[in-house]
Amino acid sequence: MLTAASMVPGAWADGTVTITNSGNAVGTFNLSKANLTDTPGANGGQLSAALDLSIQDVTNASSPVNVYSGKVGAMGAQSLGKFAAGEARTYKFVVTFPDGGTPASSTTGDNAYKGSAMSVGFQWDAVS
Repeated sequence: MLTAASMVPGAWADGTVTITNSGNAVGTFNLSKANLTDTPGANGGQLSAALDLSIQDVTNASSPVNVYSGKVGAMGAQSLGKFAAGEARTYKFVVTFPDGGTPASSTTGDNAYKGSAMSVGFQWDAVS
């Protein structure tokens, strides 16, 4: 869906995914993060607490619907509502590394995240 390698403060990455209710009944869909792995760098910064995540339903591009906006690590399960049988929706994910300004030292502020890595998956669940 998206890869954001070698991000620096102020950088962002985005990607989209289309989810389809391939069943033959209406389903209530939820989205949650899964398998979050935070690997701090030498200065101890955990990216899941620093990176901002925005998820929007962009199925109707002229009227996007916000699904989630906040830190990656803070995201809980998000209700996506009901999908009719065969209905498809497109979601846009944007990850941003906020720029905290000039750090006070080589190990504080944004420098805390130097060498850090993070990966996260997303799980789509439906019940009819």
